Amino acid sequence: MKKWVRSGLILGGILYVVTMILFPLIDHERFNVTKILLGIPLWIVVGLTIGYLFDNKKKKAKR
Repeated sequence: MKKWVRSGLILGGILYVVTMILFPLIDHERFNVTKILLGIPLWIVVGLTIGYLFDNKKKKAKR
C-alpha cells in the first residue's frame, strides 16, 4: 500500500470518528444510521484526497 493511501485512510478515519461520533455525543444528538453509513464513503474520499494532495506537495517541495 502506498504511503499516501495509508495516511489518507488514517486521516479519513480520524475525521470520521470526530465528525460523525464525537461531535454528536458532545451536542447530545441522536445517532442516525443513514448519516453514519453515508459518512463512511464520504470521509474515505476526503481522506484519500487530502493524503494525495499532501504527498504531491512534499514531492514538489523536494524538487
